[in-house]
Amino acid sequence: MKRALVPLLLFAACRNADPHDGPDERNVPGRPWFEIEGDLVDVGFGQPISIDVRPANAQARSGAISWRQVSGPPLAQLEITDRGFHLSARTPSLADLAPLSWGVVPISPRTRGEMVLEAEWHRGRSSAVVRKRVTVTAASRSRGLPNVPVHQRIYLGGGAWRVTQGPPGNGASIEERDGVSTFTPNQAGTWTMADDANRLLHLQAGRYDDTPLDCGRSGCHQDLAARAQGTPMTWALARRLDAATSGTDEVACAVACHATGEPGSHDGGFLDVAAELAHAQPFDGVHDIGDLPRSLRRLGSVGCLACHGPGALPEADARWSILRSDVCAYCHDAPPRYGHVEGWRASSMSHADRDPQARESPRCVGCHTTWGFLEQRAAGAAGARQHARKPPEEVGDVGIACAACHDAHGEAHDASKGLLRYFPLPTLIANVPELDHSPSTACLVCHAPDGQSTLPQASASALLAGRGGIDPKTGAALTGPTPHLGVTGGCIGCHDRGPSDLEHGASHAFAANPARCPSCHTTPPAPPDSLVPQAKELWKKLVSRRVVTHVPTPDASAPLHATDFLRVGANQPLARAAKNLALLLDDRAATVHNPSYANRLLQISREAIDRARP
Repeated sequence: MKRALVPLLLFAACRNADPHDGPDERNVPGRPWFEIEGDLVDVGFGQPISIDVRPANAQARSGAISWRQVSGPPLAQLEITDRGFHLSARTPSLADLAPLSWGVVPISPRTRGEMVLEAEWHRGRSSAVVRKRVTVTAASRSRGLPNVPVHQRIYLGGGAWRVTQGPPGNGASIEERDGVSTFTPNQAGTWTMADDANRLLHLQAGRYDDTPLDCGRSGCHQDLAARAQGTPMTWALARRLDAATSGTDEVACAVACHATGEPGSHDGGFLDVAAELAHAQPFDGVHDIGDLPRSLRRLGSVGCLACHGPGALPEADARWSILRSDVCAYCHDAPPRYGHVEGWRASSMSHADRDPQARESPRCVGCHTTWGFLEQRAAGAAGARQHARKPPEEVGDVGIACAACHDAHGEAHDASKGLLRYFPLPTLIANVPELDHSPSTACLVCHAPDGQSTLPQASASALLAGRGGIDPKTGAALTGPTPHLGVTGGCIGCHDRGPSDLEHGASHAFAANPARCPSCHTTPPAPPDSLVPQAKELWKKLVSRRVVTHVPTPDASAPLHATDFLRVGANQPLARAAKNLALLLDDRAATVHNPSYANRLLQISREAIDRARP
């Protein structure tokens, strides 16, 4: 069983500190004392564990130990014997914690199988109590990228895997654990793996301290590197050192996510290099990052390697993996404190591309996939990258992930607010003054008609801005009131509700929050519930008159713009009425976003349909 390195204890100190631990009291007469050998690290999923409590004196041995699990997924087959001085159990299965996606399985703090156990010594009615904690982790974190640290076990999803090629003289092989293929690269270099369908995966293995930090050299990623230097992530550790007021423990707490490398791994990361330099407590007496040795300064930030991993850039056919939320989940999926990714997983955005058509159709990928979203809005012609970051089909759905709305390289309109991207607004709503430089442009560009489809789609932005309607008689644009454009924070001002047990990140579920209404409405407005049923009845008339065609899909919840198509000339009055109704029906919250404008669209469309010949 693998025991923790000294750096891991440093990492765990902030979370698992024992409030009853004081100075070493093992030799104080009458004071019971016991020891637990140390944290259990990278023990594997579905593996047996054993913990022995060692009494340091006779009084400690005369008592008993009770155990409780402080955090983490429940241990299986838990058995406590010898009055609590021995505990045995089995770690949870990987399949119970994380989806086994094809390739390198991403593992976050939430899915790594980290469990904190507390042992409490007591004896009869004695008031003397001593508590100690031990942390058990099944696996190291993984970004799910094909560039991985050496000497760190990774898990491979998608069937049985085998090593087909590796660096000269290597002796590493696939090992099955808990029914899942695992692999630990023992040398730096390129490894080629094949699954049972002979699909290949190329791994780049390396140490963080051996990977050159020259990404920004001329002719490569100079602009990206320069912009990244100004982001809050790049200087996270430096700011924390500068602001430390209560000793170095508060800095040590953050080292796993504010520096490079995995605590407890021999990966050439910050703590690994610190141990090699005999700096077991690298932050002692350090209040400025410049006080650290140069070899630690280069690893003491959230720089290129902290997100992209060690070794080298992935092969071209694997660069899709950097766009998954799992890269951010490496740190931001540690609920309840850091629940950003968990909140996002509760949103419809996390599975926006679950439908094969949404992943493949050119008219869908721009708003249903992360790679399509970024490619369509990249400088130059759409499709210029020729789908270079499109995931292979076996990967399944990736969703609209973090990289769509946030730019880790600093190309943002306000770097202090989550590195949010800024996008030019669609033509339809570009002339609405209240939306100029809105903090929600990443939302607005997808939830607005693109003007290229025969029927408007994803119309929430249009309803919000009172735009998009057409007078069926004249073809003139219909504008309306904009009751919600003044909400502070843009879309998130109302859509900030998520899992209630998260300290940070619940808003990433983007659910509407009725608790926000009283800040503007003395009494919550009652939306006209009959509007949508009336609009649907009118739509059925348009289908029966062959103005629009309805194409049934297996997914009954598919939006209108994915199932219905205009059949008649766009300038005919009934075609304009169809566009108005589609604008209303494609926004499932139209009667909340803009009830007055929604009602106007309904009434003017009804009049056009009633006037028209059957």
